[in-house]
Formats: sequence, structure tokens, C-alpha cells
Amino acid sequence: MSDDALIELEQLLRDEREAIRRLDGAKVLAFAERKEALMHVIRKALPLTADQGARLRALTPLLRHNSVLLAHARDILRDALKTAAQLEVSSGAKEQPRAAAAPPRLLSVRG
Repeated sequence: MSDDALIELEQLLRDEREAIRRLDGAKVLAFAERKEALMHVIRKALPLTADQGARLRALTPLLRHNSVLLAHARDILRDALKTAAQLEVSSGAKEQPRAAAAPPRLLSVRG
């Protein structure tokens, strides 16, 4: 394996963290898919050199950090939606029918 996959993964994690902060769901999803593809490339290249292994181990805390940010964002969104629904019910507002849409794509927090 060339170091290209590791270099891309390092940059991707920085970009993903920024997309999470900006609440850019489309980019977060795209980064998750690319991250999965990069991990597949890295797994196919096993065994890694000592330097590559050290670099991958150094990325573990960043992968974990991004996963925690995603989990917190998911929990906050769930709580906000629940609160909004309770406010609608308590105010007597009529629930608007939801338009048919494509099924939501779920984010993977696998690192």
C-alpha cells in the first residue's frame, strides 16, 4: 500500500470533524462512505510497515473523537425532535402530514 490512503484518511478526518461542526449531513455521509473505502484499502494492504502501523494507531483517537461527536449530534437531534413534537401536542397544533420521501440514509459511526 502506498501512503496515499493514510494521507487521505488523515485529511478526511479533519474535514469530517469540520463537517460535523457545521452540521453538513451530506458531507458527513460522503466522508463516512469514503472512510469505509479507505479502511478497506488499508486492510487489503496488511501487513503494514512499522511506520504505517504507527500512523494508523495515531489516527485511532481522531476516529474515536469524530465518532463521539456524531453520537452527541444524533442524541441532541433526537432530543430536539422529541421536544418539538411535545410542544406541538401541548399547543394543540395540528400535525402536518409528512411528504413521502426517500428512506433516510443512516450514518455509520464505525471507525
